[in-house]
Amino acid sequence: MSALEQIKLEHGSATIVLEVPAAHATSVQQLSISYDIGLTESLSAIELHAAFIQHCVDSGNSEAALAIFSAFCQTFDTSTRDIHAIVQAHELEEDAARRVLKGYFSAWPLVNNNSNPPLTWPVAPSPALVSSESVGLMAMFGGQLGADNYLDEAMWLFDVYRPLLVDFVTCMSAFLHRESQDKRVVRMYPKGFDVLRWLTVADAAPGEA
Repeated sequence: MSALEQIKLEHGSATIVLEVPAAHATSVQQLSISYDIGLTESLSAIELHAAFIQHCVDSGNSEAALAIFSAFCQTFDTSTRDIHAIVQAHELEEDAARRVLKGYFSAWPLVNNNSNPPLTWPVAPSPALVSSESVGLMAMFGGQLGADNYLDEAMWLFDVYRPLLVDFVTCMSAFLHRESQDKRVVRMYPKGFDVLRWLTVADAAPGEA
């Protein structure tokens, strides 16, 4: 087993101690120094840890991101519990839950990349809905108590689960946009039908009218 080094990360009252392989400790330390979550409100330890995963992913340092992700999995024991069950057990508010899920799934493409080394701590299997080759994901909705309208809810889901959904949404958005240009229906869509743009550009979505 490779040697581990401890790195402390703090934000307000939240403090986490990250145990990472010594080979990655320097790069993780540098990322922790440059990290600015941009929030003033208090965070829980699980929020801070998940947000730092995303910071490492966004930095382009896959080794550091996987090291922090693996530390998260060990700290919160993802070997048998799905991340949604872990979030529920922490009784997080909506914004906090969103931050944790988004940070966790930001590393998912790295975790499933066969060229990367295996994690030092196992994660619960990915749901069949998004991992099985025999199942095709068509839509995902959070339930009746979600956003005020379906497009807002779709934006929330795409923001949180982007690594899982981006290929499908990109493909289907291109298809729908192409079909909307058919001369028989084009007049029905004066603002076009670019779902991907609606989900990623705040002012691009059509109004409710």
